[in-house]
Amino acid sequence: MREQKTIVSGLDLGSLFQFLQIVRAIKSAVHPARMLVALCMVLVLLASGSIWDSISSVDATTLSSDQSQDELQQLRTIAIAQAATSLGHIAPEGSSYWTVIDAQHYLLAAWEDYVFEGDVAEKERLEFEQIYVNLERVRRRGPFEASASFLSLQWNTIVDAGTHANAVQMWQGVVAIVWELPQHLWRGGYHLFISLYGFLVVFVLCIGGGAIAQMEVRWHAHAERLSIAEAVRFSMHKWRELLCVVCGPAMVVATLAICLMVMGLVLLNIPWLNMVGGVLYGGSLLLGFFLSVIAVGYAACFPMLIPAMVVENETGSEAICRVFSYVFANMMRYIGYVFVLLVSLIIGYIVVRLIAMLTLDVTANLVGVGTFNNSLQGAGAPQNGAIPAVGLVWYESSAGYLIQLWETIVRDLMIGWLFSAFFTGSTMLYLLMRKAYDSQDTKDVCLCEADSSTEKIS
Repeated sequence: MREQKTIVSGLDLGSLFQFLQIVRAIKSAVHPARMLVALCMVLVLLASGSIWDSISSVDATTLSSDQSQDELQQLRTIAIAQAATSLGHIAPEGSSYWTVIDAQHYLLAAWEDYVFEGDVAEKERLEFEQIYVNLERVRRRGPFEASASFLSLQWNTIVDAGTHANAVQMWQGVVAIVWELPQHLWRGGYHLFISLYGFLVVFVLCIGGGAIAQMEVRWHAHAERLSIAEAVRFSMHKWRELLCVVCGPAMVVATLAICLMVMGLVLLNIPWLNMVGGVLYGGSLLLGFFLSVIAVGYAACFPMLIPAMVVENETGSEAICRVFSYVFANMMRYIGYVFVLLVSLIIGYIVVRLIAMLTLDVTANLVGVGTFNNSLQGAGAPQNGAIPAVGLVWYESSAGYLIQLWETIVRDLMIGWLFSAFFTGSTMLYLLMRKAYDSQDTKDVCLCEADSSTEKIS
C-alpha cells in the first residue's frame, strides 16, 4: 500500500493559538523605549518611597508579621547591648539610649579598629557578622521599605511556585499582594501613607503604563515605533481618564464600605433604632453583595483597565463597563489568558533575573582580576546579610559608591522589565478579549484621537 503524505503550509500559529500573542507581546517588552519608561517609573517610586521613610518616624517593621512592637523592642535592646559589648569592649556610657543605627555605626568602627590592630581570628569575625545581622533584622523600617520587602517576598513566592507548577501557591501569592498588603497597611494605621503614596503609585502606573500600552498598540496595529516623548504626551493628555478608569471602581467600593459602616454606627448603636437596623439589615446585605462583586471584578479586571482606556476613544466609565462585560461574558477564556500572562511573566522574569545577576557577577569578577584594592568590595549580585566593608580609603569608598550606583540601575532595570512586560502583555490580553467579545481583529484599532491629542500638545 502506497504511503500518502499531507503537507500543511501557511499555518499561522498566532491565529490558531491566540494566547501565543500574549507571549509574543511580552517578548517585545525589552524594547529600549519601553524599558526606559519602565525604569523611570521604578526610579520615581523608589526615590519617593525612600524620601517618605527618611522623613517619617513611623516604624512599620512588624507590618506583615505576628510580632508585636513590645517583642521587637526587646529584641532591639538585646541586639544593641550585644553590639555595645562586642569584641571584648565595655559598653560605652549612654549606650542604653542608642538606636539600632547608632549601634551599627559603633560596631563597624570597633571592627575597623580591631582589624587595624592585627590578625583577626575566625571566631571574632563570625561574632562581628552575627551581631551586625541581628542589628539589621531589628532595624527600623518605614512603611515603604516594609511594603517593598513584603512585595518582594510574595513575588519570589509566586516565581518559586510557578517553577514547581504549584497553582495554589501562585494564587496565594497574588492574593497576598492584591488583598493582604492593603489590609496590613490599613490595620497598622498607615493611612496617610496609603492615601498620598498610594495616589502617587496609581498616577505613575497610569502615565507610565499608558505610555507603554500606547507603544504596544501602535506597534501591533501599524508596525509603528512610537517615541518616548510621543507616548508620554499621549498618557499625560489622558491622565484624567486613566485615573478615572483605575480609581473609579475603587471609589465605588470605598463609598459602599462607608455606607455600611455608617449604617452600623447609627442604626445598631442607638436604642430603639436597633430594631430599624435589624429590619434594614437585608439592605445592608444587598450593599455588601454589590461591594463584593465590584471588588472582585475590579481585582480581576485591573490588568485591562489602562489598555482599554488607551485603545478605545471612550470615557472612563464606558471603558470600565466594557472591561467588566468582557470578563463576565467570557470568564473561562479570561482566566486562561491571565494564567498565560502570569506564567509568561514568571518565565520571562527568571530569564531577565538570570541575565542581570550573571551580568553583575561576571563584570565584578573579570574587572576584579586586574584590581588590586578594595574598590570592588561588595560588587556583584546582591547577597542576603551582606556586611559593609570597613577600612577603605577615600578613593576606594568613592569608587565603590559609583559602582554600587551602576549596579543599582541594573537591578532597577530588572524590576522595570516587570512593569514593561505587564502592561505590554495586558494590552494584548485586552485586544484578545475584545476580539472574543466584539469579533474585532486585534489590529483593528482607531488611533485618530491619539494622533490629534499628540499634535495638539506638541
